[in-house]
Amino acid sequence: MTFTVAACGTQDDDGEKAKQGTRNEQQATARAEAIIHQAVDAMSPQPTLERFGPATVGPCIARDDSRSDDRLQVTLFYKLTGVPGSEAKNLVLQARDAWLKQGYTYNSSDEEDMSGPFPWVSMRTEPDDFWMEGITGVLDRAKGEGLATLKVTSPCFLPPDEGKASRASSSATSRSR
Repeated sequence: MTFTVAACGTQDDDGEKAKQGTRNEQQATARAEAIIHQAVDAMSPQPTLERFGPATVGPCIARDDSRSDDRLQVTLFYKLTGVPGSEAKNLVLQARDAWLKQGYTYNSSDEEDMSGPFPWVSMRTEPDDFWMEGITGVLDRAKGEGLATLKVTSPCFLPPDEGKASRASSSATSRSR
């Protein structure tokens, strides 16, 4: 089960609220990586992270009149390997708990989703609107073995050239006033 969600607020690594659309791909990737490590670093047993991405996803599906339709998002996806398949459920639950301790909120999932043999959770950060998923993929239903995966998708940001053009345009407008 995969969702692509667009959100447009940002927050820099110091935790200060930034203007919408000012994050770049490198900053989005670094923040997504930090969110993954918030979930994984204290896991037991400790999995090996097999990273896929960053993949630039775009254009964003969220639109507003003040932003370009060419905005992008970054997605990081990890398989948690090196642990028995029977631990996959436990790893997804540990990710959920670690993210809840960070103050992140549920986007969707319910007790039925979390109590079954193959739980999944969808959450988001506030106020910077990164979206995370923890999913248990089925490897062997009869044995209850799965594969845990984590995914983080950034909020929307402008491509590098458009961000520069947008800032130059804003500066020129400010000077002409």
